[in-house]
Amino acid sequence: MSTVEFITALFCEVDDRLTGLPKHPEARLWPSEVVTLGLLHALKGVGNRPFYRWLTRDYRPLFPRLPERTRLFRLLKTHQDWTQV
Repeated sequence: MSTVEFITALFCEVDDRLTGLPKHPEARLWPSEVVTLGLLHALKGVGNRPFYRWLTRDYRPLFPRLPERTRLFRLLKTHQDWTQV
């Protein structure tokens, strides 16, 4: 299984479980995208900067509306309770 296939399967699983969470009108990412990115960060097991570099360098097409680094990690911290679902 390639990394793209893994990320896609993970996103589909997360999206199926978070169907009831609405997207804020001003949000750039859907809740399932935020949770997927948080899980990928945990699985990757590296710091914030190396994770963001890896994500933007190799997988930017999967997340075209990815916010800048500090905003992304504030989102992950703010919505970490979503991962419990």
